[in-house]
Amino acid sequence: MVADDEVGIDFSRVVHADERFTHHSPILAGDTLHAQATLDRIRVMGAGAMVTTKVEITTAEGEARSTVTSSLLVRAEEEDA
Repeated sequence: MVADDEVGIDFSRVVHADERFTHHSPILAGDTLHAQATLDRIRVMGAGAMVTTKVEITTAEGEARSTVTSSLLVRAEEEDA
């Protein structure tokens, strides 16, 4: 989702701030996994914004395996002097 052209994030201005994994149960060989990504939060901070996403990973049967929470600091573009 953050790589979507419509979102307009310039990755030359991005700093990976945080990534956390919460494992609910083991991922097993042969599991078919599905991932649902959501935009969890956007917090404007000074000359940029902290963008937090959450990915829920489940089996084909809907059993929770892991939750991945990632935060990116997107620096604002510098204004012309």
